[in-house]
Amino acid sequence: MKYSARQGRVTASHHISELHGLRGLALVLVVVFHLFGNGRVSGGVDVFLLVSGFLLTRSLVRRADGPGISLAAHYARTAWRLVPPAALVLAVTALLTVALLPVSRWVEVGRETVASALYVENWALIAYQLEYGAAGPTASPLQHFWSLSVQGQFFALWPVVVVVLAWLARRAGRTVTTVVLPVLAVATAASFAYAVHLTATAQPIAYFSSLTRFWELGLGALLALVLPLLRLPDGLRATAAWLGVGLVVSTGFLLDGARLFPGPWTLWPVVGGLLVLVGAGTASTWGPRRALEARPLRFAADISYPLYLWHWPLLVFYLQVRGEERLTWSGATLVLAVSVVLAWVTRLVLNRPAVDLSARRSARPALLTAATLTVLVAVASGAGVATVQRHQDAELRLLAQSSPDHPGAAALAGTAGRGQGPTDAEFRPTTDVAAQDLPPSLADGDCIQQFGDGPGYDELLVCDSVTPPRPGRHVVIAGASHSYQWEPALQLLAEQHGWRLSVLGKSGCRLVVLDEDSDCARWAQEALQWIEDEQPDAVVVVGTFTPDEVGETEQVLDPQISAWQRLAAAEVPVVAIRDNPRFDGRVPDCVQDEGQLACTVARSEVLARRSPLETHADVPPNVHPVDLSGVVCTDDECPPVVGNVLVYRDDDHFTATYVRTLTPYLGEALRGAVPRLF
Repeated sequence: MKYSARQGRVTASHHISELHGLRGLALVLVVVFHLFGNGRVSGGVDVFLLVSGFLLTRSLVRRADGPGISLAAHYARTAWRLVPPAALVLAVTALLTVALLPVSRWVEVGRETVASALYVENWALIAYQLEYGAAGPTASPLQHFWSLSVQGQFFALWPVVVVVLAWLARRAGRTVTTVVLPVLAVATAASFAYAVHLTATAQPIAYFSSLTRFWELGLGALLALVLPLLRLPDGLRATAAWLGVGLVVSTGFLLDGARLFPGPWTLWPVVGGLLVLVGAGTASTWGPRRALEARPLRFAADISYPLYLWHWPLLVFYLQVRGEERLTWSGATLVLAVSVVLAWVTRLVLNRPAVDLSARRSARPALLTAATLTVLVAVASGAGVATVQRHQDAELRLLAQSSPDHPGAAALAGTAGRGQGPTDAEFRPTTDVAAQDLPPSLADGDCIQQFGDGPGYDELLVCDSVTPPRPGRHVVIAGASHSYQWEPALQLLAEQHGWRLSVLGKSGCRLVVLDEDSDCARWAQEALQWIEDEQPDAVVVVGTFTPDEVGETEQVLDPQISAWQRLAAAEVPVVAIRDNPRFDGRVPDCVQDEGQLACTVARSEVLARRSPLETHADVPPNVHPVDLSGVVCTDDECPPVVGNVLVYRDDDHFTATYVRTLTPYLGEALRGAVPRLF
């Protein structure tokens, strides 16, 4: 959009030269902070959302006031600009996933490929309970599609809303702007209020939600409606534009957007983008126009979409191949160079020809072709996921069946019978299904309270894993994942001896007494109260905490001791199982890539010489320590596979299959600790 320097009003042109540079600046910030800034949020995506809302709304309202909006033509143009490059990147990402990532990751990436192709990746990330984070070898190579999904949903729905409002405006004899403006203002304000609320209560969800991100698009849309009415002096506009550039550039340096956005602090980059647009078109020689029209920024803006698509998966795959957690400067430079080349080629041979082709074709065939391409990517990925999933489901069903070739813990205990020692048979579960070899309550999905601090995360969920008609005894598993991972063995014992087995689980939260107001403290308080009311015959917990950092030692946590003392006053026996070793990375991936021997760790590095439960002076007498480390590790080392059974499903949790092989040894320990159970 051009302004007359003398009159300060809009001329016939709708071009804003600074806008293209602003888009290039935002893209540069996103990529540079991802590659060189350890994944810090730059605010560039927020500027992109603002600009998207501005451009789309300005175009729609101008056409609605003039010849009218053809939704088919509009969607065809948008689809041919967005779909072909995205489909190419998704296809290449799928191929690289099969070639470079462990089989255990295929289903996850396949599902996200489908979600990304259909522009619902942000909702998929919420459903999978994934948080935004810096790139690493285990990060999703499609995580960055969340923002494209938010924009895609806006591009799909907003034109329909504008068409309906334009029809109402004509019926009422009013201009389109006067009808769209109040509706948009209310929706934007509601979205911002919701973003503030959800960021304070469930920020990981708020980060990806379209409902909490709409206000950024909405502010851009509002500016598109009111910008022609603004009359500002050139000097003030130049000042505003430079201030806006400063806010945009400084965001990643000053704010931790991964934890603060999309709450009130998101106004920092968004207002910055608004100020640049408000100050655009000034004739002042000291405004940022020349800087934003610089050739590097124009080039970055030209390739912004394909560069955004390419840089993130290349970054993740580079780290996977190199076996690195973070990029070095040389690695970041290499990924940047390859990304720029691929983005330029994609724009040259795919983007521009696709847009030109769509312009020569009628709207309906062009739209149908783009939709077909989207469906093909989604169906192909979905079919691949279904095939892998069927294979994994079949293997998981077999794991519950005992096998003489897979004695597990019996091999270390020296109790494997004749013909039951380790053989040449393949270990199980295989590395591609180990992550799904879960205790029943966790696999159920509704029995374990999830990790998080917000409404509902402190709710106590109680699931009865075994409920005999006339239970003789009542055993409770309480605490975090290292406690309820013992459910498969306790379930077998409960079925054998007629116990009622209940599970009180919350991810990341042990049964503790905490002097704070947090989801864990409230949940644990509810769990302790429930146990005191129920008076079970035994409560099973994990009693120590093994080191997860080099230099730390195995310990007993004081908040757990406080909880045990409270149960001692209620005369409830506590069975405290010694914690299991923790590894530096995912054990199944290590075994697949490097072999069993390379993944074995020295026992002294992950376990204390003697269980701290046996030496800690404050452990109350109702606590009965159970140490099964002798059937998990040898005297010298902790192997990843024991008795042809893969011990770990990730870096620090047992597979359900291995836990089942521990059943007789856990039963023997319980018989000595709480005889009345038997």
